[in-house]
Amino acid sequence: MELTRRHAMAGAAAIAAAPLLSSVPAKAAAPVADKQAPSFYRYKVGDIQVTVVSDGRSTFPLEDSFLTNAKKDEVNAVLEKAFLPRDTVTFYFAPLVINTGGKLVVIDTGNGPVAKVNSKGAAGQFADNMAAAGFDPKAVDMVVISHFHGDHVNGLLTAEGTPAFPNAEVLVPATEWKFWMDDGEMSRATGARHQRSLVRSRFRDSQRAHR
Repeated sequence: MELTRRHAMAGAAAIAAAPLLSSVPAKAAAPVADKQAPSFYRYKVGDIQVTVVSDGRSTFPLEDSFLTNAKKDEVNAVLEKAFLPRDTVTFYFAPLVINTGGKLVVIDTGNGPVAKVNSKGAAGQFADNMAAAGFDPKAVDMVVISHFHGDHVNGLLTAEGTPAFPNAEVLVPATEWKFWMDDGEMSRATGARHQRSLVRSRFRDSQRAHR
């Protein structure tokens, strides 16, 4: 359910950004690449090339309360049907790099360098795999953030705290920005205060580094 929701949100972000792709002056027109490798996969949508870039995975035990609308036994039955191990959940992270021929657009940025260290390389692989796919982060014209969960925004900064995409315009959903940046919204949210501080730091430090 979570993966389906995230895929839908990423698709919505791509659609929302589409009208802007021809209106913002491009800083770099990246050549279309054709190499495939296990860490990334390319396909075409019309004349646009889409590259799915692996950011790695997160594996954790299946808790009784993992889903609010399904019991653990039901989840295990679904896992078995998909030939996956019982009592374990794995999320795979895969930001997108879109080459329109005139612009290079990144949709979501992965878990970031801190997660790479903390997970011993299991997650936070987006920067390395993006480079392996032949993309220069300095050539990225636009970064579109679908929503503000850590596995989508933490890759905005490098391990040194500098912008990972120094020449890119960053687009975010207005509703997400209002929710995470508004103290009134946060006062009514439950369990979101720690995440709010992390989210705010990603955008605050990115803006400060540009000054």
